Amino acid sequence: MLLAALVLAAVPPLSLPATRTTLDNGLTVIVSPDHSVPGVAVDLWYQVGSADEQPGRTGFAHLFEHLMFMGARYAPYPKFDTLMEARGGSNNASTGQDGTHYYEVGPSNLLDTFLWLEADRMQTLGQEMTQEKLETQRKVVLNERRQSYENRPYGQADLLLDEHLWPVGHPYHHPVIGSAKDLEAATLQDVKDFFARWYVPSNATLSIVGDVDPAQAVAQVKKYFAWMPKTSSPQPAAPPQVTLAKNDRVDLTDNVELTKVTFAWPSPKDGSEGDAAADLLSKILGGGKASRLYELLVHQKGLATDVGAAQSSQTLQSTFSLEVMGQPNVSADQLIAGMNAGLETLLAKGVTQAELDAARADLYTSVARQLEGLVARADVLNHLQIRDGDPNGLQKDLARYDRLTPKTFLEQVKGFLAQPHVTLVVTPKATAPSTQKGATR
Repeated sequence: MLLAALVLAAVPPLSLPATRTTLDNGLTVIVSPDHSVPGVAVDLWYQVGSADEQPGRTGFAHLFEHLMFMGARYAPYPKFDTLMEARGGSNNASTGQDGTHYYEVGPSNLLDTFLWLEADRMQTLGQEMTQEKLETQRKVVLNERRQSYENRPYGQADLLLDEHLWPVGHPYHHPVIGSAKDLEAATLQDVKDFFARWYVPSNATLSIVGDVDPAQAVAQVKKYFAWMPKTSSPQPAAPPQVTLAKNDRVDLTDNVELTKVTFAWPSPKDGSEGDAAADLLSKILGGGKASRLYELLVHQKGLATDVGAAQSSQTLQSTFSLEVMGQPNVSADQLIAGMNAGLETLLAKGVTQAELDAARADLYTSVARQLEGLVARADVLNHLQIRDGDPNGLQKDLARYDRLTPKTFLEQVKGFLAQPHVTLVVTPKATAPSTQKGATR
């Protein structure tokens, strides 16, 4: 893979310069100007995700992803959307285990509108919450749970994986969307208390990227947010690192046509050296049709139709997973044997310098493409600030990958691959033979 090495040497370092300001109330403000595009993105990260929920009250962070669009005091529903959409703007949000971010993007002259709307939500949404709003979005979330997990092919497996990977009491044990029972039990006061605890300036980071003047942008932020009082930030959970005591196999049947097998391990946390190695491992094992397991299980053995791998980087500890979709009439045990054979070869012989260089080149390309979007850039800046305390740490972050050699890479991945893991098997439900010649409705 000499070409990959030459490409890496020729590409200039990725750069994402930014300034950082912290308001007296604790809100961190990051600004990264780019005058080559006539637009702006605002990304507001609240450091609250499903990991911060209490037993019996799960799903609240994701529920607020929906409640945030029900309107606050000065922009009641549906003005949050219509005010910006009428001027060419758009918005959305996403929730994970470690945080929730709300973002807007549009013409640069909408920055003032974006900030005003977000300030209104931060300060008044909890006070303006009503039982009617809660009931409306509770139904939406419960329906999303049914459509995305309970009734979606292989969706039940997604709900079960974290339950078996992380022990009872661990912040990652329950799914981000929460349990239906908890969502149905949530009271209006529960929701208001959750908002008052977590959605405060000192627990938020706001990044602005695009055609803006940094000093002016910070002044606009201060106009809408600086008057808010400072409150104490909740302390995040800090559980001990998880290592499974033994391998755990979970079997279930579903209304699917093909058998799917997932291997999953607790892996090194986001930002660590081991996290970087796991990122590259995902590309080497399952990153496309040239990856090791795809070549072995699809091309050579003909056992699988597709192979995937991922390092899901998380704050407390990450998840490394391998997924293999079988060919018709191929058993789960055949897939498991093939996956184990590929892993045993890697652990015994390691990887070549060429494989490592190619994986690095693929990762750098993905990062460069990600940074083309204003919202993605704003999200990266928030992530670097929250994780490392430095929004200008992109080069430092990428250096983790540069430092890996075939030897140190193998040492890092052996640290978790050699440990027990969860095997999740989904097989097709048996269909009873029809006794009728024609179907009726």
